[in-house]
Amino acid sequence: MPEYAVEIIQRYKKNKLFLLPRFQLLTLNKNFRKIGELAGWTDLVQKKRRKRGILKELLKFKDGRSYRFCDHISSHTMRRTASTTLLNLGMPEHLVRKISGHVAGSKEFFKYVQYSQNYIDQKWKRLIQN
Repeated sequence: MPEYAVEIIQRYKKNKLFLLPRFQLLTLNKNFRKIGELAGWTDLVQKKRRKRGILKELLKFKDGRSYRFCDHISSHTMRRTASTTLLNLGMPEHLVRKISGHVAGSKEFFKYVQYSQNYIDQKWKRLIQN
């Protein structure tokens, strides 16, 4: 383990029930959104949901504000991005599934595989055409 990591562990280890500070997922996601806002990711975007099989567009928050890109950022967004990126880089599906905590045959994980395969197919076609 790198020396700086050992120093961090030693700093938080003293007489505490947990090794590192605990936090709520809600707080983590709010912080991610704030970072996105500070990064300037404030373009307006659509938000869509399926209700009983019908695709509906949600235009605004209940308080009337329009959705911005930074409002969609969450820890799960990071999980999806990491899974898709690893697949795009060629890591075997079973390893990505193990890292991400998906079970074999997961419908949600299959979405990442499908997207990744489409991405690879596009890159391959572009390579062949040149």
